Amino acid sequence: MRLKSVKIVLLAGGIILACILFAAYKEISHPFSTMPTSIVNFAALDVSGEKTDYNREKGYATLIVLSASWCPACMAEMPTLKKIHQEFSGKGLNILMVSEDDNLKAAAKFKRANSIPWTVVHWNYELMNALGNPRVIPVSYLVNGSDEIVLIEAGILDEQKVHDALEKILE
Repeated sequence: MRLKSVKIVLLAGGIILACILFAAYKEISHPFSTMPTSIVNFAALDVSGEKTDYNREKGYATLIVLSASWCPACMAEMPTLKKIHQEFSGKGLNILMVSEDDNLKAAAKFKRANSIPWTVVHWNYELMNALGNPRVIPVSYLVNGSDEIVLIEAGILDEQKVHDALEKILE
């Protein structure tokens, strides 16, 4: 009788564990609560504390990058972002980095420490809603001049994909 109770408890525990693992997998495999197709204007504070908005920061092509100083993957893609900025900023690309650090001071320190030449703003709920509330970072959105999202990269940026998409947008 005791062996039967142990088997039932183990089976129930296994089912519960499987449900938890499935929920975790589902969360990771679908990082957006809603997948945006275009960008609407949003306001944010830049790292100096000044208010700005998407319409002021966009270019003929805009790469919006969600990042944070505490994120190893975000740091790993920094050389790629700088390379893309160097190659395409003269052709109409603007990069707008959204810092998910805890406060503006940390975001400003991150910008200075990495010699980031583009605008860095601090996240807020309006901005995150406009970007589909992704649950992972880094996430990058390549937006054309009509505010349509042409590419979304969750995880470290694929340099070749972004390069090819920018060539099409900025030709």
